Amino acid sequence: MTIGAGGHGTESTPAGTPDVVTEVDDDEAGIPPSTTGTSTDEASESVEAAETMAGKVDPEAPWERLSWRMLLVDPLGSLTRLAPLFLISLWLGSNRSNYWFEFTIISLVVLVGVLRWLSTSYQVGRTHIILRKGFFSRQVVTVARNRIRSVDTESDLFHRVMRVSIVEVGTGRADAGKSGAERFRLNAIDTKLVEPLRDELLKHRRALDPSLSLEDEEQWGSRYGEDIARWRVTWSRFAPFSFIGFGVLMSLWLITWQMGDMHSRIMDLAVVEGTIAWLDSLGEPFATVGKGIGIWLVASVLGTITYAIRYGKYALTERGSVLYVQNGILRRKHQALDKARLRGVEIWAPIYLRMVGGGRLEPIMTGTKKGATASTLLPQAPTRDVHRVAARILGDETPVTVPLRRHPWKAARRRITRGLLPFWVVAGLIILVRIDAGPSADVWVHWGIPAALVLFLLLSIDRIRMLGHALLPGMLVTSHGSWTNKRTVLEADGIIGWTVSQSVFQRSAGVATVTAATPAGAGGYSVMDMDGDEVWALAEALTPGITDVWQFEGDADSVGRTSPSMGVRRQ
Repeated sequence: MTIGAGGHGTESTPAGTPDVVTEVDDDEAGIPPSTTGTSTDEASESVEAAETMAGKVDPEAPWERLSWRMLLVDPLGSLTRLAPLFLISLWLGSNRSNYWFEFTIISLVVLVGVLRWLSTSYQVGRTHIILRKGFFSRQVVTVARNRIRSVDTESDLFHRVMRVSIVEVGTGRADAGKSGAERFRLNAIDTKLVEPLRDELLKHRRALDPSLSLEDEEQWGSRYGEDIARWRVTWSRFAPFSFIGFGVLMSLWLITWQMGDMHSRIMDLAVVEGTIAWLDSLGEPFATVGKGIGIWLVASVLGTITYAIRYGKYALTERGSVLYVQNGILRRKHQALDKARLRGVEIWAPIYLRMVGGGRLEPIMTGTKKGATASTLLPQAPTRDVHRVAARILGDETPVTVPLRRHPWKAARRRITRGLLPFWVVAGLIILVRIDAGPSADVWVHWGIPAALVLFLLLSIDRIRMLGHALLPGMLVTSHGSWTNKRTVLEADGIIGWTVSQSVFQRSAGVATVTAATPAGAGGYSVMDMDGDEVWALAEALTPGITDVWQFEGDADSVGRTSPSMGVRRQ
């Protein structure tokens, strides 16, 4: 059952100002559909006329082109991504003398880069910024300058060698649903122009922070601000306790498997053969456990290297109403996060990180997509640093440290029954192995089943310990999970609706899950397995008036103790 919260969580838009990004396409500009993708000159002239009519082109502002170095960087980047295809082609055709396929691909990549450079231009006007791109199909993206919320930059190894950078202008929540073709993204401009461009585009942010002086405005930019956190080499100790290394190891294994005898050569190395022979001499289950530990050690080394490359030189700084995040060694990324779009934070603390005192911090922001484009405020780091940064961003340490209200025993019972489901699967597999292999597999029955029972019981107990929620003034704090535990702090102003759900098993246990809907972050954050008679009371406490529609009857004391979705009497 879902109910909306009306105007809660919405943001005001200046009168007469487009919300975020205006796409000038054929329909909006009054251009016949036949002009797009056919005659570039005619389509360009029609688009220019539409822009001029809309009053967005600044006749005094010059049109700029991307750096000429893009002609080298763009093909190099594309050819690097196509490297596996070239390797497979060369390997399959190692005895041929004609390489027309490779030369054709390289020529097409270079041609596309040249056309992209010729067809891309941008203008920084007084009220709007405009980006024209596309050779066969012309695209024009306009952004109102007073709607700009961030100016992010990134540069990989090729970009840094050629001294150019990628600049992407962000406008908040409307960016979440846009494809790459619809974004205002400049790839690539001279690195020396990045800071002046960022300062110019973010100059209007001073109006949101009147405490800044004129001197502060002149120094506006990601290089300035107060440090909140910086990466330390000691943080790399948390890399082995993540899945980064296993992903890299799997990729390398697939590559070596496809490259002829490369896989066999690795397995035939003396150190590999000797280690496997020694582990096999120990007998089961020690051989299997030892091989698992060996794989984890290799993945740990790869994960540590990947973590250092990805998050090396990480820094989180604050300047007025903007948070600046930068990280990466080979591929440098700079992101500007508008605190006005921040609706809370998530403290990720899976059990394998908590065991070594680590965690991760993610923002809950409007204008970000779940997953790839979401910004990490703090990578894997010590728990004390995660809590310190979270308290600093929220402006209060109470949501980070407040003890959570425990859920009833029936919720804990569900944690145990659901947590033991994987155990029965593992136990069944072990029994099947014993039936197939005979008495030689008795050791797995004697050791494997009790070990699995203890493991899943401990995980269930940890899930009980981490389950809970807290209501603070204007804020919801909720936590659940063990293997992927996260503590969510969500502002009530960012909640736009509520959903109460019950499965068949939840109804029999008398519990329910209430989800706060928000345009920020993942879109919804749940309080799991609450008492079924309290779910709407929680919604009412954070969004006053949300339950008025239910038309309670009875005395005032009964309101909040009985959930209307669970069979309350109506008038």
